[in-house]
Amino acid sequence: MGGETSTCKSGPACKNRDPEQPPPTGPLCHACLTAAERDIRGLVYDYLDLAQLHEASLSQAINGKVSGGAVESPTLIADNIDELQAEIVHALAVWEYELRVTCRLSDPGTFAPLWKTAVYDGINLIKRVPVSYRARAGKSVQRAVEVIAPRLDRLAALPATSVCPTGIEDQPADMAGWEAIHQLQHLHGRARAALGRTTRRFWIPGECWTCGAHPALGVDGPLWRSEPKRAEDPMEVHCGTCGAYRPYPDYETYMTTLLWPELEVAA
Repeated sequence: MGGETSTCKSGPACKNRDPEQPPPTGPLCHACLTAAERDIRGLVYDYLDLAQLHEASLSQAINGKVSGGAVESPTLIADNIDELQAEIVHALAVWEYELRVTCRLSDPGTFAPLWKTAVYDGINLIKRVPVSYRARAGKSVQRAVEVIAPRLDRLAALPATSVCPTGIEDQPADMAGWEAIHQLQHLHGRARAALGRTTRRFWIPGECWTCGAHPALGVDGPLWRSEPKRAEDPMEVHCGTCGAYRPYPDYETYMTTLLWPELEVAA
């Protein structure tokens, strides 16, 4: 048994499902990097969708009063939405800058990291003098994702460096590149939760196809089914013990044959 999960920094949450795959050459395996790229690219849309929560709906704009004559604000937004958006911008900007330095994508002397200042430096092409432009948060998110997502293997390999993890108010802490990837994925998950796109869980019978965990009398689990709130989100079966997951149709096959797809009984 020499699967990727033995050395992948994702540990029990490793996305690799093929025990015959060789160990990863970096901190994270190929399957985890692929999943991370999808999640990190989703931060662009997460940021935009969170911004939409600041807009008054049409019904709110028309009906400014509720029963009893009280006036209802059309922009009742929890502070944690603003904080989450700010954290997305900050975290992306921090690791965009680190990658720009490592990959020599721009001169670190003329590219001001957003976690140190709210502007990006540039050159006035007519006067040939340095100028500073205030960075727009949405554009910063998009630019950072365009730099980070295609270079996750390089980011994962970055050694620990001192950063302010979630904002400039944080105390500096050492964080490695693979930890940054997990941080960005966690931000994607938090954004989905804030947007109401999380799923409900239902415990279901069966044994895990990865770690072999099996049901115990009087204890829920280990398998649970997700119920998506949106049609575009897949229904999946998860293991509460090791974090592995599979499409729900695989579980239907398992319940019919008592054997998970692609798992063969040893001769």
